[in-house]
Amino acid sequence: LNNIKNSGLFSNVKKTIVEDDENNKTFNIIVEEQPTGSIMAGAGTGSSGFSTMLGIEEKNYLGKGISLEANLEITSDTVNFLLNSTNPNYKNSNKSLSYSFENTLKDVMTTSGFKSNKSGFNIASKFEQYEDIYFRPKLSLYYEDIETNDNASASYKKQEGTYLENEFSYSLILNKLNQSYLPSEGFKATFFQSLPIYTDDYSISNMFEISKYFTIGENAIFSSSFFAKSVNSLNGEDVRITKRVFLPQRKLRGFKTRKIGPKDNTDYIGGNYGMALNFATTLPNVFNSFENVDLSLFYDAANIWGVDYNSEIDSNKIRSSTGVAVDWLTPVGPLTFSLSQPITKASSDQTESFRFDIGTTF
Repeated sequence: LNNIKNSGLFSNVKKTIVEDDENNKTFNIIVEEQPTGSIMAGAGTGSSGFSTMLGIEEKNYLGKGISLEANLEITSDTVNFLLNSTNPNYKNSNKSLSYSFENTLKDVMTTSGFKSNKSGFNIASKFEQYEDIYFRPKLSLYYEDIETNDNASASYKKQEGTYLENEFSYSLILNKLNQSYLPSEGFKATFFQSLPIYTDDYSISNMFEISKYFTIGENAIFSSSFFAKSVNSLNGEDVRITKRVFLPQRKLRGFKTRKIGPKDNTDYIGGNYGMALNFATTLPNVFNSFENVDLSLFYDAANIWGVDYNSEIDSNKIRSSTGVAVDWLTPVGPLTFSLSQPITKASSDQTESFRFDIGTTF
């Protein structure tokens, strides 16, 4: 039932159970269809900058459940365009088949002295190999152009040029969650690896993440997660600046995004390794006067380290923070904010005690 609801094709999903005299049970699933095409627009602002988004999506192209989408996202220093098509059951094989084209322009010439323009396409599949174990292979081909100016550090200037990369990557996913949306019990583990077929730096990337959920009392949900990622070159070259490890903002609240870890002059260059540990207790609908408001108490700890070209500028130190977060689904869109208190940090890290984001979709 959760899978049918999550497909986005139906506005209402119900079930009835009919039992006969021989203890056989018949499950009847009743669905109500809904429009599957949408035009989306979003705007967000926060203490880390602004973002806007435009998108067109059709979830049931040709009545076969094929998804088509085109998205354009603009932030303070990045423009990303994505065109994607996914057939969730290609030729009735119970395997999905996805095609996508992507272009990302990152311009930080004024702050860090470099600009990157990366474009390419992917072809991927996903299927359940064994019960609750999913395999997702992907083949990608990308072209990237990196430019620098006089403000760039020596490491950035060294990697100026054009790059062609052909990679094979795959994910192994063990999903034991009770439901995909807002889980309250179970765990999910993911291993990801990207292997070079033809690239200029022949870097290999590995990632592992596991999340665990269980309910405390009547409705409090406790969750914990562990995240680890590494990227290293197989031929001894320096890992490209656009492929180094940075942590997602949700993995370390209380610190500015991409403003921790090794620092080369004024540039935060990321690391060859990253790790995060997160704990949270969520109280859904804790405010009786407000619906769809969730309150969370959290503790985050993380680290980014490893500089392949200069070990003297490494920054190997555990960063940690604690605080409270509120998620509120309003009629005009999702509203989230977090109040964080950094506990441990490196002297070069930039903290962010308060973060606020509001978005809208129409």
